[in-house]
Amino acid sequence: MEIAGSAALVTGAASGLGAATGAALAARGATVYGLDLEKSLAGASVPDGVTLLAADVTEETGVRAALARIDDDGQQLRLAVNCAGIAPAARILSRGGPHDLDLFRTVVGVNLVGTFNVLRLAAAAMSRLPAGADGQRGVVINTASIAAFEAQAGQTAYAPRRPESSA
Repeated sequence: MEIAGSAALVTGAASGLGAATGAALAARGATVYGLDLEKSLAGASVPDGVTLLAADVTEETGVRAALARIDDDGQQLRLAVNCAGIAPAARILSRGGPHDLDLFRTVVGVNLVGTFNVLRLAAAAMSRLPAGADGQRGVVINTASIAAFEAQAGQTAYAPRRPESSA
């Protein structure tokens, strides 16, 4: 896929992996639209070629508004990269009691539901585009963490640890 001249949507773009991904794509000639929570955008450093938009990836309305902005700007979304994610530390059972259920729901909501929400809406937007010379309309990249294989204690909602083999 040709990155230069393409529009890209990057989630979690106000910091960390999302910010680095947005900057790298912009440096390669993409017009980047970065999504993040409104509170995260305050004071965020914005590289040239990146437009930050406030949206919660778990909410359909905000993601649809961002996609509409891309269309309104005359851009064709060809690339979406899901980088938004949270990993608060909490054990299943600690001295303070059991893991907070609402915290668990929030982590799953952002990391799983939010990723799926952007994936499905970006794929729908791309499906309406004409195919490029390579026959493709676009690509969605979902990032993951090494924690899927090497989880840390206290990351129950983020990546549960697998029990050690007793064999």
